Amino acid sequence: MSHRETILLNINDNEANRYVVTRMLRAAGFQVREGGTGADALRLAAEVLPDLIILDVKLPDLNGIEVCRRLKAEPRTAGVAVLHLSANYIRPENKVEGLESGADGYLAQPVDASELLATVRSLLRMRRAEDEARAAAVQWKSTFDSLGDGVCLLDGSGRVMRANQALLQLLGLSEAQVLGRPFDALMRSAAGTEAELPPSCGAVLSCHEETEVSLGGRWYRVAANPVEGAEGTVVGAVRILTDITPRRELEDALRQRAADLAEADRRKDEFLAMLAHELRNPLAAITNALHLQAATQPESGESKSMRVMMRQSQHLARMVDDLLDVSRFNRGHIELRRAPVDLRQVVQHSVEARRRSLDEKQLHLEVALPASESLWLEGDATRLEQVVSNLLDNARKYTEPGGHVFVGVTVERRGQARQAVLRVRDTGIGMSPELRARVFDLFVQAQQQLARSSGGLGIGLTLVRRLVELHGGEVSAHSEGEGKGSEMVVRLPLEVAAQPAAAAPVQAAPSPGTEASLARRVLLVEDNEDTREVLRELLEMWGHRVEVAEDGFKGVELFPSLRPHVALVDLGLPGMDGFQVARRIRESEGGRDVFLVALTGYSGEHRTQAVEAGFNLHIVKPVKPDELERLLEQLP
Repeated sequence: MSHRETILLNINDNEANRYVVTRMLRAAGFQVREGGTGADALRLAAEVLPDLIILDVKLPDLNGIEVCRRLKAEPRTAGVAVLHLSANYIRPENKVEGLESGADGYLAQPVDASELLATVRSLLRMRRAEDEARAAAVQWKSTFDSLGDGVCLLDGSGRVMRANQALLQLLGLSEAQVLGRPFDALMRSAAGTEAELPPSCGAVLSCHEETEVSLGGRWYRVAANPVEGAEGTVVGAVRILTDITPRRELEDALRQRAADLAEADRRKDEFLAMLAHELRNPLAAITNALHLQAATQPESGESKSMRVMMRQSQHLARMVDDLLDVSRFNRGHIELRRAPVDLRQVVQHSVEARRRSLDEKQLHLEVALPASESLWLEGDATRLEQVVSNLLDNARKYTEPGGHVFVGVTVERRGQARQAVLRVRDTGIGMSPELRARVFDLFVQAQQQLARSSGGLGIGLTLVRRLVELHGGEVSAHSEGEGKGSEMVVRLPLEVAAQPAAAAPVQAAPSPGTEASLARRVLLVEDNEDTREVLRELLEMWGHRVEVAEDGFKGVELFPSLRPHVALVDLGLPGMDGFQVARRIRESEGGRDVFLVALTGYSGEHRTQAVEAGFNLHIVKPVKPDELERLLEQLP
């Protein structure tokens, strides 16, 4: 108990003895109240709640033994210390009886002052220590029970010694039902399963461990911590159960969201592939029809509108290709066909292919290539041309008429390593620092001052970066600011030994109309009517005999009677697809002799399947008429 001043009761029916004791206590600084009967002792104890009662054993009404029993039996006064003091009952058995009644000490009179004061102080210290321990226990239990996590203390056998209210509520049991039971049994009961639980839920006490368990439809993290005794021996353990259901629900929601996004991405890629296929069919019909019209017109009859249609159809085909390339990159479906490549030729081919579009916009083009420096590297020539072409298209797009475009290649050395540095520089609209930091990200475009006359999807530079990285290189963008032009710099590793194997001489293909030009029997299997009819007219114009089929079944039916030299088969046929057509033809009589060409709007997605089905060649729509014509002429 806590008082500003310690209060003592001195109960004695002998006034002289009572006076002497009171005087000694007051001289020592204690506050003392007096009484002469047992009734006084009980009344004053209830009123004052003293820290200590000095109680004479021999009293006129109730003896001190009975008074002590009553004090200890009353909860309000049970904590008051009692010191028996007697001049009559001084034998050992009297002392035993007094102490057995609940007294905390027993002295015989006459008592020495120092002994009395020392005993009083000792009993007060003991009582205060008990009070502090009791208060600490109450505080600890209040804290223990107020914890939101379920906590319990296990003994050395893994049985529950203490459990807080949160754990009891979690288990749905009373304290009596929990204490003394094995912790692992409680966990299995709460989980509703006999399955083996992790060690943190069992009787293993010596390890620090965490695990997660499902109890009653909610998830909990179970933390295990050993309790060590003397000499480091494990004498028990603490188990803490923390409700992590919100976190698990969030994780599940995030996983489901990731799965939904992956599914949406997969469907997007499927849509892009289907979109490309559907776009390439009309593109093929348009391109071939334009080519057919140009071939049948007088030499001077190619009109400006015809050139516009040809150029824009090619532009549309390139955008479709870029869109599909990005989709394949995202799915990891891009593979390089590596071979020794002369970067000089790659740049020259790309420049020539784009020179006309640059001239039409009245842009001055400057090309600077090293005259003698070797520019051989291991790479995919087609993909490298795509890099240079996209950089030139980007420069053309954002440079106003009358501007300047520079394309140059230099070689830098770092020890034995050599790298080619390709620079494409323009005097166009330039880039802000913010745009420069993300210009290679997907679907990023500059703010266009030309009312979007530049067009595009914002994917060209994304393809450039990814293709360059596949070749082991890097690309960077530079600009002094808006209106000050831009420079794209590509660095590619070159071969150390620049000695490419000599290429076998290639015989020039005979031109149409020469004696080497041969009429072929051609089977065309195509379900798109416009594409089918335009291709048929082109083939017949070149002098070939053509049979057409609008589906795979008819194509297989026509094959034995026609015995074609070449079969052009669309892969996306209804009913029987192109792969099945190829297999059926290869299995029929004469099927091993025909040259099978797969036509597809799905870009390179089905190239491997086409080869496995028996196709000799895989061509992506729209088919370039000059390439198809050259193919038919060069067949043996």
